[in-house]
Amino acid sequence: MHVVFGPYFVETYYGKPFAEVDITAEYDKMVANPEIRKTPINARELEQELSKLQQESGYPYIVNVDTVNQANPVDGVISMSNLCSEILQVQTPSVLNDDQTYKVVGTDVACNLGSTNVLNMMTSSDEFGTSVESMVRALTFIFETSNLDTVPTVRKGNDEMHAIGLGAMGLHSFLAQNQIHYDSKEAVE
Repeated sequence: MHVVFGPYFVETYYGKPFAEVDITAEYDKMVANPEIRKTPINARELEQELSKLQQESGYPYIVNVDTVNQANPVDGVISMSNLCSEILQVQTPSVLNDDQTYKVVGTDVACNLGSTNVLNMMTSSDEFGTSVESMVRALTFIFETSNLDTVPTVRKGNDEMHAIGLGAMGLHSFLAQNQIHYDSKEAVE
């Protein structure tokens, strides 16, 4: 049996937001701590329910922030991603004055995304690398020219992080059409 924790009680005990607590490192201590309210759950049933929801709707996206932060080379804590998890970057909260103007502008994620079709790219006369380079230049142009003044926190994240995501669809189609097994050395090459 596993437990889920009351975020308020975790924040009160640790003095920082629930999302900033390393659950992997602190789980057993939190389970044993009588000051943190918790509810027993059946982890398998929860995972099955989440899987069912994902099959039916495509949501929720799941990202393991402990794993993400262990691999994060940038100072700060990643607490979430964009919906599809292509962009993982540190976010910081804003601080507002009483009149709702910014005292400190925080940092939010900007999703500058593009998509490729592997099947089309592999059968095109253009060099694969040249196509990717062109798409990266196009995405760079987007983040350099986007007017995000109405959302200062996103503008700040965009300006500081220059995050882009270039997706690839159709890999399976290319492999199947060319009778290449997904787990083969040829597929990796």
